[in-house]
Amino acid sequence: MDLSLASPPPTFTRKRSLIPACRRIHDIIAASQHRVIAILTSIIIPILTEGDKEAAAQLCPSDLEGSSQVVVVLAKRVNPNLTGLPGSAAVVSSTGVIRAVLLNDGAAAAGGDIFLFLWPDCRLPKNAVTAIERNLSLLPQAIGGNFHVRFDDDSRFTKALTVFLKKWRYRGHYYGNSGIFVRKDVYLALGGFRPYHLLEDYDFARRMERYGPTLYLPDIMSASARKFRRQKVRATALRLTAQALFSLGLHSDRLARACLES
Repeated sequence: MDLSLASPPPTFTRKRSLIPACRRIHDIIAASQHRVIAILTSIIIPILTEGDKEAAAQLCPSDLEGSSQVVVVLAKRVNPNLTGLPGSAAVVSSTGVIRAVLLNDGAAAAGGDIFLFLWPDCRLPKNAVTAIERNLSLLPQAIGGNFHVRFDDDSRFTKALTVFLKKWRYRGHYYGNSGIFVRKDVYLALGGFRPYHLLEDYDFARRMERYGPTLYLPDIMSASARKFRRQKVRATALRLTAQALFSLGLHSDRLARACLES
């Protein structure tokens, strides 16, 4: 089995400080003769709307390298009829209507050692599962992480947003559209996602950063720019306002609804 890390190696972060994976660590791992411990990744996909269900049908998790478990979680208001997903996918009907509840219900039903949370309008790199499992096996101190993000819209706005998110990630801030993954025991220790209507992914990532070292894998995650194609300024301003209030400990459901509708 090839034990070498992806080139360039993943960025390794510890709490708020950034520690690039050094050449010495890379050489040691590459030369290692130890076998990678077999682990299983559960891909958890929350379906909040009928539109999400259509997007999920195009994900094709079976095209990914390696083996994984796929768990699709349906919100209470979503029709349970699904097509286009692998026959082995587990379908969970949740009583929740917000994403945080769906993610927690999916994790409760998942049997993997690693949880990978995938938004239905995002696309994983083909080697996502193997990259996660290899790096977490070889770096047992790492608790989880995420991928680099590139939007599916090639506009100036999304290019600038991509650069911003990359710089923001170096400070330990990231979101669900970057493919957050975490070890199961760490997820349980953190208590899962808090039941927020908005920024539950950001909150979870911040708690991960405080808990232990995380990986910023160089593989590219394709994220949907749908929310920014219309009213770019308004959508961005609302989300930045919500995040600023969130950082101050204020959670406004009214503002959250405005952001989700934008």
